[in-house]
Formats: sequence, C-alpha cells, structure tokens
Amino acid sequence: MAEEGNDTNTILQCMTTEHFVLQTARAATIQEANQRANLFLTSVSSVAIALSFVAQVTEMGMPFVLFSLILLPCLFFIGLVTFIRAVQVAIEDMVHARGMARIRHYYVDVAPIMQKYLIHSTHDDLSAVLVDKGFKPSPLQYFMTTAGMVSVVSSTVAGVFAGIFTTAVAGAGMALGLIAGTLALSARVFVLRRYHVRAWAAAEQRLTIVFPDSAGNDVVTSCVDASHTTPTSSA
Repeated sequence: MAEEGNDTNTILQCMTTEHFVLQTARAATIQEANQRANLFLTSVSSVAIALSFVAQVTEMGMPFVLFSLILLPCLFFIGLVTFIRAVQVAIEDMVHARGMARIRHYYVDVAPIMQKYLIHSTHDDLSAVLVDKGFKPSPLQYFMTTAGMVSVVSSTVAGVFAGIFTTAVAGAGMALGLIAGTLALSARVFVLRRYHVRAWAAAEQRLTIVFPDSAGNDVVTSCVDASHTTPTSSA
C-alpha cells in the first residue's frame, strides 16, 4: 500500500507520467532497431547489385574478386555494428519494460482489484518481458528478433567473403571454398549468438529485482535461454 503521509493522487500522477515516458522510450528503441536494420539491408542490396554488374562486365574475373574483397568486409562491418547496437537497444527495451512493471505493481498496491484486469506482469524480474505468454518458448525465437536476423545476414556476408577468398586468392577448388564459407557463416552465427546471450545475462545481473514473481520462478527459469532476447518483434 502507499506509505502514510504521502499524497496518493500526486504519486499516481507522477507514476502515470513516468509510465508514459517509459512507453515512449520503448517505442523509440524499436524505431531505432528498425531503422538500423533497414540501413543494413539496404546496404546489402546495394552491394549485391554492384557486384552483379561488376561480375557481368569482368566475366567473374580478378577485378570482380578484388571488388568483392574490398566491399564485403565493409558490409560485414556495417552488419556487425548494427548487430551490436540492436543488442544494446534490446537491453534498453528490457530495462524500460521492467520499469513499467514496477509501476503496474504500485497500481495494484494502491488498488488490488486492478490485478485481474492487467495482462502484463506486475513483477520486475524476467516475467516483466515475457509478455507473449501464449507462445511456446523456443531457442529459434532469437532469429526472429532484429539482432538475430542481422547476425545471420552479416554472417552470410562473412561466409561469402571466406568462400571467395579461399577459391580465388588461396587457389582452392570450389568445394573447399564452399566448405570455408559454410564454416565461416556457422562460426559467426555462433559467436554473435554467444555475445548476445552474455550481454543480456550481464544486463540481468546488473539490475536490482524489487518485486520478484516467486510463484512463477520455475516457469521463468525454464524460459531463460529461450528469452535472452526481448519479446518485442523489433528489438
């Protein structure tokens, strides 16, 4: 309940304002993630078109190889920084979601009857971001986020670079180039996934949980690995 001596109406007004600020901040993080992903995918499309023109003119000769070896690392760099920022944005979104959960917890303290009307969590632990409770947790959820999508596309760029380098520069055959590209792609996806999980876990450890959901801890714990990304569609 609200502490004695405090003006409940004033507190509710402040809480409502803070809730609006956090909601606006969450919308901003999703917008930024979408804009960065669009910029990266536009760059990928532009490079692919440029490489196709060069390939036609040079008949897949050495100028095409040199052009590829220059453009693809730049494209991978754009993808890498986009991925890292998408992870940061997802963590920011998670922090905002937990802040909103704390405010809902106060609403329930002031008016317990509200509990049965709220869909989103009133606890500031992991349950605060598991809003899509109708979904079955799956490790594949990672690839449905902006960071997961960017990691795969960026890793594919790295795989193409490795394949071209192995085939054209190292003088290996097409089969070895394909194997090198596949290994590079898989390794990049694994490394970026590990980075995402560790960054999320570090952010979880830095947060102080004030209102844990003791009744749902077992469910939450079982969903930890599948939910190292924010449940929103963009971040």
